[in-house]
Amino acid sequence: MTSSSRFSADLAPLWAGLSNLEKRLFWVFVVLKAALLMWIPLTGDEAYFILWGQDVSLGYYDHPPAVGWMLSVMGLVADNLYWYRSFAFMASAAIALVLYGLLTLDPQADKKTAFYVAMAFFVSPVSLMFVITANDTVLVFFGLVGVYAFARALSAQSIGWALIAGLFLGMAFLSKYFAAFMLTGLLIFSVVNFRRYGWKIPLVAAFIVLLFVAENLYFNYTHCWNNILFNFFSRTRESQVDPVNVMLYLGMLVLMLSPLGVYYAVRYAQFSPFKAGSLTQPALQLALYAGLPLLLVLVLVSLSNPIGLHWPLLSIPLLYLLYVGLNPARLKSLYVFNALSSILIAATLLALVPFVEQVLPKSQKSQAAIYTETQKVCALLPQQRLFTLDYSSQSTLAYYCENDDIHVFMSHSKYGREDDKKIDFKALNGQDLTLFVSREKDLKKVAEYFSDLAVKPIQPIEGVTYYLVTGKGFDYAAYRNKILKPVYEQYYTAPDWLPEAECRFKQKYNF
Repeated sequence: MTSSSRFSADLAPLWAGLSNLEKRLFWVFVVLKAALLMWIPLTGDEAYFILWGQDVSLGYYDHPPAVGWMLSVMGLVADNLYWYRSFAFMASAAIALVLYGLLTLDPQADKKTAFYVAMAFFVSPVSLMFVITANDTVLVFFGLVGVYAFARALSAQSIGWALIAGLFLGMAFLSKYFAAFMLTGLLIFSVVNFRRYGWKIPLVAAFIVLLFVAENLYFNYTHCWNNILFNFFSRTRESQVDPVNVMLYLGMLVLMLSPLGVYYAVRYAQFSPFKAGSLTQPALQLALYAGLPLLLVLVLVSLSNPIGLHWPLLSIPLLYLLYVGLNPARLKSLYVFNALSSILIAATLLALVPFVEQVLPKSQKSQAAIYTETQKVCALLPQQRLFTLDYSSQSTLAYYCENDDIHVFMSHSKYGREDDKKIDFKALNGQDLTLFVSREKDLKKVAEYFSDLAVKPIQPIEGVTYYLVTGKGFDYAAYRNKILKPVYEQYYTAPDWLPEAECRFKQKYNF
């Protein structure tokens, strides 16, 4: 029996066994999650990744290419935001199935208990985050399916499943480097249990994964070590020790794992992961080995950096497996608690969407219309080469205005520098450039790089004024000295211990 048919045969009677309340909560959650998928405005990061999908490459500035590849494949079917977001929606369902599959690899496992664990995750606030397709959602999908395939390969000693595991785990690595910690955990598990499972399965999976690692190393070597510099140097340059970050991170983990679930697991679970020999299911042991390394590394990172909500996302679903130690009554309570929490959060977010401009900080209000009234902004912009002052607005406008010739001007940011590959400022010396400026105070900064400015105010909606600027006689020398040189020194200069790599940015601007 195939996995899909086994799941279908198992889940139909388990679904029928849910109470009417539990079924209603499920459908309310699904409807609200779908509403969020449709009503949340396009985000800058989301648009940035969609543009990756429209320009398939071996890699991109910030991260490895898996999210771009995935969106590119989806784009062959339809170029539609809801279609792109449907991947995240379906990924959360696939992850819930993976949790059920991992728990039921043991023939003695109680399927109803496994079902409630999977359902508790599916209706959780963490699952609610899966309405936007970004590199984190792609990472969790490939990572969790890869762990399941690896567990199947070990239990059945199957080369076929080992190949599948290597493929999905390799794609997880090409989603985000956080996957390296999961891979390290799986390697440690294989070493610790080599007498039980042997080396054949881990070696086959590792060989496939290493092909994906080699692809990324090749990209980095031929592109200024972009991913390495961004993830390990640029993002940590401003770090400073702050113990408060550790407490915030630990509190965030409790919220992501469900406060009620953590309370139940600590007080009532039939086993504890800290007691030797208490986890008898190999799948649970494998999940801990796969999930804990990232969480432990993030504890160290939190000593000097605030931890983003999405950073531990890869590990959270695996830790949900620990709830298998709860009795049926508490698992049902956890399911209801998670569903109600998600429904409350979703309803609140949906209620706030129409008032997004009112709830944003004053410093961000001027930017809001770019994302909430994008079509009206596009109607006022020329269909020609255009520059914005940040990657977020550039990506959003490029996607919605259907203009591939929108670029980023005057950015010192370490984020979203993919556009560096697509524009040559040296070739624009002396030319007139058109810029979209969202804040009046930035006009003075823009003026430094032109002999003269012609400024045209535009109003996409009442009360919001943007500026369409024609810069006369672009001064490349000044721009190179004040913008490009600091960017090169901070984001394109590799440490001496890395081999000298090909770097188009360096060559293009003669650094």
